[in-house]
Amino acid sequence: MSSKTTSILAVLLLGACASDAAYLPMIGAPAPIRAPVAALYLVGDGGLDSPGRDAVLTGLRSDLERHLEIHPGVPALVVFLGDNIYDWGAREGYREEDQALLAAQVEALVDTSAVRGVFLPGNHDWAKGASYERGTTALELQQAWLEEIQGSREVGFLPGDECPGPDVLRIADGIHVFFMDTEWLLRSPEGTCGGSDRFYRKLEERLGELRGSRIVFTTHHPMVTGGPHGGNVGLFENGPFVYYLAVQAGLSSQDLMSGRYSSMLERLEKAIGDSGTRPLAMASGHDHSLQVIRMSGPHRPRYQLVSGSASKSSPAARIEGTRFASSSHGFMRLDFTPEGTRLVVFALRAEADAVVPVFTCPLSNEETETCHEAPLVGEER
Repeated sequence: MSSKTTSILAVLLLGACASDAAYLPMIGAPAPIRAPVAALYLVGDGGLDSPGRDAVLTGLRSDLERHLEIHPGVPALVVFLGDNIYDWGAREGYREEDQALLAAQVEALVDTSAVRGVFLPGNHDWAKGASYERGTTALELQQAWLEEIQGSREVGFLPGDECPGPDVLRIADGIHVFFMDTEWLLRSPEGTCGGSDRFYRKLEERLGELRGSRIVFTTHHPMVTGGPHGGNVGLFENGPFVYYLAVQAGLSSQDLMSGRYSSMLERLEKAIGDSGTRPLAMASGHDHSLQVIRMSGPHRPRYQLVSGSASKSSPAARIEGTRFASSSHGFMRLDFTPEGTRLVVFALRAEADAVVPVFTCPLSNEETETCHEAPLVGEER
């Protein structure tokens, strides 16, 4: 066998299996937070009816009830990070089954004025690569259905009206959440919503206006990820060999290696850098895992939070900046106090048969590290 053939086989064998980070979960629950002013829950890719989703939504509701019991009146915002209806978004001809996927998520919200839910569109909500017209029809239906099924709950769909935003909600003094439709940005349908130039200009302006605030971006697509959309794909695990090659080559706009995705990230980074305001975090779904990643450079948010395993799961590799990663079903919560921000990651633990806290750390926009990496399996605690 030639050395060239041997090298090719070695590369293929090294990539035969997708990598999955092996972090030790924390033992017990984190200490109660003192004097919070708001809580932000991050739940992504919950649009598939699955046992994992049942556990996640049960855990979400239980934690919301606990939050309201311990901190009555403190607002909680739950953001569903896209892919709210698998596989083709909202379809009028399948109203009963598609609406049921959405309703299960809405019903996880505690019916009280202190809890608000916001659904963000993902690529599957855009009808999974269908035409622009078919995609916007699916978004219109989903927005209308949320209004039908919300009852007395406060539920919204942002950004609305098939435009990319950015829409901004103030959830407490000096704390703002941005909502952006990254699938619209990947498609960039010029002639609609003022065009993509208007979006990036508006983003830069809003960031500049809110300098000094704690800002969290919410999007469907992440900036960095150790999941399949970032290239962590096994040769045959995720489909035929041709799929592996397509991901590595960036043939799909849904993968970070593609030209469209790269261009979107470049423009997001430029808007952040030119604004002079660095967001604390970017919360996204898309990859079906739980990842906490510290990012470098003033042109990116300090942290990337991937919370996309509400109903599906996929491997998550340890990449540069990873602080914790898990392929388990789960969600995340950010606790805001006047002094700081704490992250808690919840995941489904088989031995507990429940969704429980598995990682926590303080998040800060300062250069000094505050969120330290969890111990890997085999390391001493």
